[in-house]
Amino acid sequence: MLRRLGLILATAILTVLLLQGLTSAQSAANLQADIFQLRSQVNQLRAQVTQLSRQSPSTVRPGLSSKAPRSPTDPSDPQIIDRLAVLAIEAKDRLTALENRVSRLEKQPATSGQK
Repeated sequence: MLRRLGLILATAILTVLLLQGLTSAQSAANLQADIFQLRSQVNQLRAQVTQLSRQSPSTVRPGLSSKAPRSPTDPSDPQIIDRLAVLAIEAKDRLTALENRVSRLEKQPATSGQK
């Protein structure tokens, strides 16, 4: 009877440890995917900011007269460039935070294995 109880307890402990290991591995994989996605978004935003900064404010697009008022969504609007810069900075901050979380998760199994 004591043997069965010990066997059941050992099985339960091993199951919990295995599930915990799988969860942290999945979490690390999800964080890696998020980091990749954020890096991609940061690169896209940088490209857009570079493209917008290269455009001349006096550039007239075909079909628009030079006397037409600037629409609020005109990409040469300095406010839009400022917004894109803010978004790029925020995305970079989120990327840094995710990289820190991944570092902590990667260190976690190493320290728990030594205990």
